[in-house]
Amino acid sequence: MNITACRLRALREDKGLSQREVALRLGITRAAYNKYECGVSKPVRKLEELSSLFGVSTDYILGKDATSMEAHIQNADTHTGTQIRKYMHLSQDSRELVDLVLDALYTRERTKTSNNNNKT
Repeated sequence: MNITACRLRALREDKGLSQREVALRLGITRAAYNKYECGVSKPVRKLEELSSLFGVSTDYILGKDATSMEAHIQNADTHTGTQIRKYMHLSQDSRELVDLVLDALYTRERTKTSNNNNKT
């Protein structure tokens, strides 16, 4: 995953949005947005909209400005900041594995929360 893909995922998750929700706001399919987060394609046409949605500069999204990521890591609690630093030093293959596990756990938690909300 490239820096743009990593940053898009982190920004989306920080906002608590799903890929589908971001895609709807951008007027594209979830599959198209997923390609941005997987690093398959760059969000050239949607860069300004993503910048506005996430409240960061286009340079930050493209990896030309590290200020926002460092600020994010510094503002995170110690454990989270350490985990982010570890992730950023992993190989591409290892990051993909972590992403798969994280996505599966996140989906499981959202499903569990949704099911609990429906019971009440």
